[in-house]
Amino acid sequence: MKSLSSRLRLEIYRRFADTGRAPARGELAGGLGCGVAEVEHGLSELAAGHVIVLVPGTFEIAMAHPFSGMPTAFAVRSGDVSYWANCAWDALGIAAILGRDTESRTEDIDLSVREGRPVSTSGVVHLLVPAKRFWDDIAYT
Repeated sequence: MKSLSSRLRLEIYRRFADTGRAPARGELAGGLGCGVAEVEHGLSELAAGHVIVLVPGTFEIAMAHPFSGMPTAFAVRSGDVSYWANCAWDALGIAAILGRDTESRTEDIDLSVREGRPVSTSGVVHLLVPAKRFWDDIAYT
Protein backbone atom coordinates (compact mmCIF):
# COMPACT_ATOMS: atom_id res chain seq x y z
CA MET A 1 0.00 0.00 0.00
CA LYS A 2 1.28 3.48 -0.89
CA SER A 3 2.20 5.90 1.87
CA LEU A 4 -0.03 8.89 2.58
CA SER A 5 2.65 11.20 1.12
CA SER A 6 2.67 9.25 -2.16
CA ARG A 7 -1.12 9.20 -2.35
CA LEU A 8 -1.25 12.90 -1.45
CA ARG A 9 1.23 13.78 -4.18
CA LEU A 10 -0.82 11.91 -6.78
CA GLU A 11 -4.03 13.54 -5.55
CA ILE A 12 -2.48 17.02 -5.80
CA TYR A 13 -1.38 16.42 -9.39
CA ARG A 14 -4.65 14.77 -10.36
CA ARG A 15 -6.65 17.72 -9.09
CA PHE A 16 -4.33 20.26 -10.74
CA ALA A 17 -4.65 18.37 -14.06
CA ASP A 18 -8.45 18.10 -13.77
CA THR A 19 -9.22 21.64 -12.58
CA GLY A 20 -6.23 23.86 -13.31
CA ARG A 21 -6.06 25.04 -9.72
CA ALA A 22 -4.39 24.07 -6.48
CA PRO A 23 -6.61 21.87 -4.31
CA ALA A 24 -7.51 22.97 -0.80
CA ARG A 25 -6.70 20.84 2.25
CA GLY A 26 -10.32 19.81 2.72
CA GLU A 27 -10.58 18.64 -0.89
CA LEU A 28 -7.43 16.59 -0.51
CA ALA A 29 -8.62 15.09 2.78
CA GLY A 30 -11.97 14.15 1.22
CA GLY A 31 -10.31 12.61 -1.83
CA LEU A 32 -7.95 10.56 0.32
CA GLY A 33 -10.43 9.64 3.03
CA CYS A 34 -8.32 11.09 5.83
CA GLY A 35 -8.32 14.09 8.15
CA VAL A 36 -7.13 17.61 7.40
CA ALA A 37 -4.39 17.27 10.03
CA GLU A 38 -2.99 14.26 8.14
CA VAL A 39 -3.07 16.26 4.91
CA GLU A 40 -1.26 19.16 6.59
CA HIS A 41 1.43 16.78 7.84
CA GLY A 42 1.76 15.29 4.36
CA LEU A 43 1.95 18.73 2.73
CA SER A 44 4.73 19.68 5.14
CA GLU A 45 6.63 16.51 4.25
CA LEU A 46 6.22 17.10 0.52
CA ALA A 47 7.39 20.71 0.88
CA ALA A 48 10.42 19.66 2.95
CA GLY A 49 11.29 17.17 0.21
CA HIS A 50 11.07 19.88 -2.48
CA VAL A 51 8.13 18.15 -4.15
CA ILE A 52 5.77 21.11 -3.71
CA VAL A 53 6.05 24.70 -2.51
CA LEU A 54 3.64 26.08 0.08
CA VAL A 55 2.63 29.70 0.46
CA PRO A 56 4.81 30.80 3.41
CA GLY A 57 3.08 30.34 6.76
CA THR A 58 0.17 28.36 5.27
CA PHE A 59 -0.75 24.98 3.88
CA GLU A 60 -1.84 26.47 0.54
CA ILE A 61 -0.02 25.03 -2.47
CA ALA A 62 1.94 27.70 -4.34
CA MET A 63 3.67 25.30 -6.74
CA ALA A 64 3.58 21.67 -7.72
CA HIS A 65 5.89 21.85 -10.70
CA PRO A 66 5.02 22.45 -13.44
CA PHE A 67 1.74 23.83 -12.05
CA SER A 68 1.41 27.13 -10.24
CA GLY A 69 -1.28 27.60 -7.63
CA MET A 70 -1.47 31.32 -8.38
CA PRO A 71 -1.64 33.48 -11.51
CA THR A 72 1.61 34.04 -13.37
CA ALA A 73 2.65 35.48 -16.73
CA PHE A 74 2.46 31.96 -18.19
CA ALA A 75 -1.15 30.99 -18.83
CA VAL A 76 -1.70 27.58 -20.42
CA ARG A 77 -4.95 26.25 -21.87
CA SER A 78 -5.84 22.70 -22.82
CA GLY A 79 -9.40 21.88 -23.81
CA ASP A 80 -11.73 23.64 -21.40
CA VAL A 81 -9.19 23.96 -18.57
CA SER A 82 -6.82 26.87 -17.90
CA TYR A 83 -3.61 26.46 -15.94
CA TRP A 84 -0.82 28.68 -14.64
CA ALA A 85 2.80 27.67 -15.17
CA ASN A 86 5.61 28.96 -12.98
CA CYS A 87 7.81 29.83 -15.97
CA ALA A 88 8.18 29.23 -19.71
CA TRP A 89 9.85 25.88 -19.09
CA ASP A 90 6.91 24.79 -16.91
CA ALA A 91 4.43 25.86 -19.61
CA LEU A 92 6.00 23.17 -21.79
CA GLY A 93 6.02 20.84 -18.78
CA ILE A 94 2.25 21.16 -18.38
CA ALA A 95 1.80 19.90 -21.94
CA ALA A 96 4.12 17.00 -21.13
CA ILE A 97 2.43 16.05 -17.88
CA LEU A 98 -1.05 16.27 -19.43
CA GLY A 99 0.04 14.42 -22.57
CA ARG A 100 -2.09 16.60 -24.82
CA ASP A 101 -2.00 19.77 -26.91
CA THR A 102 -1.81 23.11 -25.12
CA GLU A 103 -2.04 26.78 -26.02
CA SER A 104 0.34 29.18 -24.28
CA ARG A 105 1.65 32.49 -25.53
CA THR A 106 3.51 35.33 -23.89
CA GLU A 107 4.44 38.63 -25.49
CA ASP A 108 7.71 37.17 -26.65
CA ILE A 109 7.20 33.50 -27.43
CA ASP A 110 4.67 30.88 -28.40
CA LEU A 111 4.89 28.06 -25.85
CA SER A 112 2.03 26.06 -27.37
CA VAL A 113 2.46 22.33 -27.96
CA ARG A 114 0.93 20.26 -30.79
CA GLU A 115 1.28 16.50 -31.05
CA GLY A 116 3.97 16.46 -28.39
CA ARG A 117 6.15 19.13 -30.00
CA PRO A 118 6.56 22.85 -29.29
CA VAL A 119 4.93 24.97 -32.01
CA SER A 120 7.82 27.44 -31.95
CA THR A 121 11.25 26.03 -32.62
CA SER A 122 13.14 29.26 -32.04
CA GLY A 123 14.30 30.62 -28.74
CA VAL A 124 17.01 30.21 -26.19
CA VAL A 125 16.81 28.90 -22.64
CA HIS A 126 18.90 31.01 -20.31
CA LEU A 127 19.10 29.99 -16.67
CA LEU A 128 20.37 32.79 -14.47
CA VAL A 129 20.87 30.50 -11.48
CA PRO A 130 22.83 27.22 -11.57
CA ALA A 131 20.53 24.19 -11.17
CA LYS A 132 22.16 23.20 -7.87
CA ARG A 133 20.95 26.55 -6.45
CA PHE A 134 17.33 26.46 -7.71
CA TRP A 135 15.85 25.63 -4.30
CA ASP A 136 17.71 28.49 -2.58
CA ASP A 137 14.81 30.66 -3.82
CA ILE A 138 12.57 28.51 -6.02
CA ALA A 139 10.00 31.27 -6.55
CA TYR A 140 12.68 33.50 -8.10
CA THR A 141 14.40 30.75 -10.05
